[in-house]
Amino acid sequence: MRVVILNSARKFIGEAAHCLDLARELGRRGHQAMLVVRENSELAERAQSSQIESVAFHFTSSFSPTHDLKDITNLLKLIRRWRPDIVHCHRGKDHWIAASAKILFPFLVPPLVRTRHVTVPIAQHAFNRFLFSHLTKHTIAVSQAAAMSLGAIGTRLGDRLHVVYSAVDTERFSPSHRSLHVRSELGLQSGEQLVGLIARIQNIKGQRVFLRAAAEVAKKCPHARFLIAGRGSEHKFEALRAFATSLGLGEQVIFKSWLSNLPQVLASLDVSVIASLGSEGSSRIAYESMASGVPLVATTVGCLPEIVSHNETGLLVPPADESALAHAICTLLSDNSLATRLAQNALKRVQTFHNYDRWVNEILSVYRASLSSSEGVE
Repeated sequence: MRVVILNSARKFIGEAAHCLDLARELGRRGHQAMLVVRENSELAERAQSSQIESVAFHFTSSFSPTHDLKDITNLLKLIRRWRPDIVHCHRGKDHWIAASAKILFPFLVPPLVRTRHVTVPIAQHAFNRFLFSHLTKHTIAVSQAAAMSLGAIGTRLGDRLHVVYSAVDTERFSPSHRSLHVRSELGLQSGEQLVGLIARIQNIKGQRVFLRAAAEVAKKCPHARFLIAGRGSEHKFEALRAFATSLGLGEQVIFKSWLSNLPQVLASLDVSVIASLGSEGSSRIAYESMASGVPLVATTVGCLPEIVSHNETGLLVPPADESALAHAICTLLSDNSLATRLAQNALKRVQTFHNYDRWVNEILSVYRASLSSSEGVE
């Protein structure tokens, strides 16, 4: 099967990584994938370095008649030349570009599939109803929470709406990567425990809630150290450092702006924390933590209650509740038997339900359903 995968993301966020993984895994299974990415984006750079076939479009953030028309024209040229079986869209901008091409040349452009990655409710206006109901063969949501964000539009889709949970590379993320050397490089001493929050530096990711919880944990668990890692400006890191100091945490918090050895660092944590206040349509770090054999504490936002079963594969706490978060962290730091049980259960879950084979096969099933519909898009 030949698939054109469009993603107009400017930053290398979760859905961009999702598309890179999908193109690579389709190729490994004998299919052909072409990535259509935003020019000068990190996804464009990573596709090139990964030797994944790709082309770059303008994909401007706002409406631009000149650039949008150029993108539509270039997509039509690509389809004529490459003859894909499916065009798979992942963001609003690229979805509308592909849909416009479909309107102009309905018999040239193959079936459109859209993956919805976010939990932000979609506008229920006539344009979106037409886009999803008439121009798109099938829609994939990466979680029930993402599916719910479609509202009445999703309800109308019926069996043309599918929930396909994301997957994790269980070779790259593995308990075997736990490393005393990595812990030493982070400045940990023998007997200290490391609690980490790995996410881009944004208010919605809950770093300040995590630090307030850390201040409570430090009083009860004096051997605890805390890691905040993720992409963000130096200004944001300086603000977090100042906030940690104001809480009396001093040298107990380690800040890292970039982790080139993420699998090793993640596996070397004693507790992984997701303190998000919202969003989380599909949480890559949840899957990666579980695959790394690290006990997980997560908030009850977005897809997280779907991925993490409380007291079975992790602990769930309300968002923005630093006391509940601190209690859950302390529980895992002080109860090794519970922490081990949750981590082992979580590892089995991702190995069984969130592996690449399952993920790719479910997406291929949606592609085949799109191709087998003889009556055209409803």
